[in-house]
Amino acid sequence: MQSQQLKETSHTVNDKAKRTTLYAVTRSTEKFRIFGRDNPTVGLFTTHDWGASWQHSGWHYTKCFSAAIEPKSKGKVIYLACGNGIQKSQDFGENWTITSGWEMTECLKVAVDAVNVQNIYAATAYGIFKSNSGGKIWQEKNQGLASTFTASVVIDRSRPHIIYAATEAGVYRSTDSAEFWQLLGLQGKGVRTILQSVHDENTLFAGTEDDGVFLSRDAGKHWKSINQGLENLTIYALAQDPQNDRILYTGTFRGGVYKSTDGGVSWQSRNNGLTRLDIHALLVDPDDSDVIYCGTLGGGVFISEDAGEKWRFIGLETSQVWDFAIQE
Repeated sequence: MQSQQLKETSHTVNDKAKRTTLYAVTRSTEKFRIFGRDNPTVGLFTTHDWGASWQHSGWHYTKCFSAAIEPKSKGKVIYLACGNGIQKSQDFGENWTITSGWEMTECLKVAVDAVNVQNIYAATAYGIFKSNSGGKIWQEKNQGLASTFTASVVIDRSRPHIIYAATEAGVYRSTDSAEFWQLLGLQGKGVRTILQSVHDENTLFAGTEDDGVFLSRDAGKHWKSINQGLENLTIYALAQDPQNDRILYTGTFRGGVYKSTDGGVSWQSRNNGLTRLDIHALLVDPDDSDVIYCGTLGGGVFISEDAGEKWRFIGLETSQVWDFAIQE
């Protein structure tokens, strides 16, 4: 049944989608199978055809949490945040090296400065680390943080000296490229993900462990809860339609995907076709906002071609998908 479904998927892929490479980062698996064959490999997978086929890159048994593609490298330079540190490939994923030392483990998120690609930030279970040499040398950057457990780090899109960090103690911000951190808001709340609006750099969304989604329209000075309609308040993923700032998606623990069409004022469940409701990754295709990718914990990757109305499984069965990246 699944192989037939994947065959049908390949017939629906349009030319634009074929030019898009989706990177799926897997942490672990229950019983890894690709097209019905046992395969214990985890780590980084790519697809160029909406999951009709998948290719693995890098070490076969590395626990991975996120990926970042160096801007303007066209997929040549890739960073992976892994349990054993930050890995880097400079040849489209063919070969990999660990760029970090023993002090950097449980790396949960990696981000590359689009203006100066030598500046790399890593969010880890032990705080923020920064490299200004493309990963050759790393320095701990925790001054001002009340909690060093940081689930995510976000570089401001147009002001790269401004960095946001999602921590166990709230949202923190640095205005000097991570030299010093100040509490921005949501004090005491376990923040799992931060999304900077693709339409307005001063609009931020934060997903939390127990308190749902929060919105700030003034770069984090003030926050308000936007949970109407959400029945599950553990949030691991947030995404926004690049064509419509009113359309948002959130991925919850055990509650599946929710969609908002009014900028987060209200949410509606969108789980038709999902076989696993633990969601850790969401991504809206930048070229076609009707196409949404969904990564589950234990259920692999799903796709929606109608803006979340229904979902279809496209591969990496039983894998824990922690993150997506995309390369056009």
